[in-house]
Amino acid sequence: MTKVILEARQVAKKLNRKLILDNVSLRCERNMIIAIQGKNGSGKSTLLKLLAGIYEPTNGQMIRRTRKIGYVPEHFPEKLRFKVKEYLMLIGSIHNIDKQQLDAKLIKYFQLFNIEAYLQTPLKLCSKGTKQKVGIIQALLHDPDILLLDEPLTGLDATSQDELILILEKLKRERTILFTTHEEMMVDRLADQIFYVDSGKLLTLNRSRRKLMQIKIECDHSERLKEVDVAFHIRSVGPETILTVDGEKSDQLLLELLQNNFSVREVKEVNEC
Repeated sequence: MTKVILEARQVAKKLNRKLILDNVSLRCERNMIIAIQGKNGSGKSTLLKLLAGIYEPTNGQMIRRTRKIGYVPEHFPEKLRFKVKEYLMLIGSIHNIDKQQLDAKLIKYFQLFNIEAYLQTPLKLCSKGTKQKVGIIQALLHDPDILLLDEPLTGLDATSQDELILILEKLKRERTILFTTHEEMMVDRLADQIFYVDSGKLLTLNRSRRKLMQIKIECDHSERLKEVDVAFHIRSVGPETILTVDGEKSDQLLLELLQNNFSVREVKEVNEC
């Protein structure tokens, strides 16, 4: 079986007679995570829709070696009248998933995404983070070989971003994932390969992912972390808090923590280049 599951060959796409993408070629292997970056309006979302089969190319060839593709748009539909569980049950029935099998899948994903408390909440009342999780669950229900995510961290706070990245880290063992994003932290933690869209052209970035450091501290001083003058992602685990920071800034963060009498439990490197 070929490792290449998704391929674009000299693809061009016009929308309303405007050339959005021109002579784009890429190959995506199974169980890889690919990040697609670029400025707003560069054609990232159009490329993702081409890969998903929502659009077909104006010129060139798209080769999809599976029909099982899950797609999550940047913005969840705002006017759906369904409650969370009701909506996901409907999506499952559209895919003709056996009810017993569907129930088992939903229990698994409700726990993985930690949304049990919102199953009877109308979607229109859910937070951006919960809607994003529901959007990913609906894309996973039919067990896609490929998962495509358009700006999955948009509008999420730092804690929700970190939770979603952790979930995607678990999912990467099971399927191919492509995502668009402006968030460097997501690229650094997840991407095996990086493409950059610029003026309709596609470039491959062969840069190494940055080294990240994780610093564990006691979490009873979390309010005082607001005074620390270094950018980091924060996640609470039991009685501890984990701070993830760019490796180049880790010494500065560690110094500030110690100067402010934080109790540092562990320092370790992650995603080594």
